[in-house]
Amino acid sequence: MNKIQHALLILLLISCGIVIADSDHLKARELVKAGAILPLERILKQVATDHPGHILEVEFEQEDGLFIYEIELVDEQGLVWELEFDAKTGMLIEKERED
Repeated sequence: MNKIQHALLILLLISCGIVIADSDHLKARELVKAGAILPLERILKQVATDHPGHILEVEFEQEDGLFIYEIELVDEQGLVWELEFDAKTGMLIEKERED
């Protein structure tokens, strides 16, 4: 991803209300560049297809040695969900309805 694409992605995420902490973003960017994890855009496409709704928040974390994309969204029925994806494989690890 070049600098212009990177800047456009950040603007898109901000305009959608999606925020990723700078340090997390930089770490994720390095890992994507190294081929260790999938780009967030790929996960977001999967979410849009499999779990339509409005994304509220995205976090990038490391849990038990796994890199995780955690995505919080509100679905078409107004229910809030937290989805956790393995950042390396793109597999959905956990789907939990928030109260």
